[in-house]
Amino acid sequence: MDRSKSPVTRGALERVLARAAELQAANSQEGEPADALSEEQVLELGREVGLSPEHIRQALAEERVRIEPVTVSESGIASRLFGATRVAAQRVVRGAPERLLATLDRWMQREEWLRVVRQRADRIVWEPRRGFFGSVRQLLRGRDYALYRSNDISATVVRMDNEFTLVRLEADFTVLRRGMAGQTAAGAAIGGASTGALVAMGVMLPVAIAPIVVIAGASYAASRRTQRNAIQRASLTLELVLDRLESGEAQPPTLMRLIEAALPPAR
Repeated sequence: MDRSKSPVTRGALERVLARAAELQAANSQEGEPADALSEEQVLELGREVGLSPEHIRQALAEERVRIEPVTVSESGIASRLFGATRVAAQRVVRGAPERLLATLDRWMQREEWLRVVRQRADRIVWEPRRGFFGSVRQLLRGRDYALYRSNDISATVVRMDNEFTLVRLEADFTVLRRGMAGQTAAGAAIGGASTGALVAMGVMLPVAIAPIVVIAGASYAASRRTQRNAIQRASLTLELVLDRLESGEAQPPTLMRLIEAALPPAR
């Protein structure tokens, strides 16, 4: 059989197209007008290779803001020991970007007690509002806020067409993981000091090493559990926000929400 005439599978097609793009890029200057394609041209190329316009539009929307895939995992010793620092969720939602971003802003400020630190037409970054009032609100809710321990939370919206918008939510817990690593180091230091004192007192070695093993191990387990729980709760919360954004579902009226609804959101 002539291998040059053999059928090309979908996986092989993707590799061939990717390689062809690399070869063309290597022999041309990036950003030249001749290399630029309109969205319609990209859609037409996608149709020719069997790709749906919806998926192409989403890929274009992600490319425009350089959105990393949600499934990208972190690497490094800290990640293996304590878990991830970043959680993200994204969804294609019906609605205009401006309206969706305004809805997200109201939710984050009133339901998660966040405040805006940066804002653009297509992106908002919030951070938790801490202090006395935050503690009082948590007591009234009967539970803490899922995003309270994050450094910052961001929302990015990219219009896909006249009807749909790509919405991306991200929360960063780098500071929390750093604190958990410090807590583990402090536990190891206390355990080591205790073991050293017992050795100096002439206590049998199997007994003397117990403090460093027990204290350091317990500190590490607690730190890892705290980081993991924070990431899991944040992930569920971001998905819940997207669920409500997608369905347009309103929160049930409570006394606190009725009071807050009468007040302008704090900035």
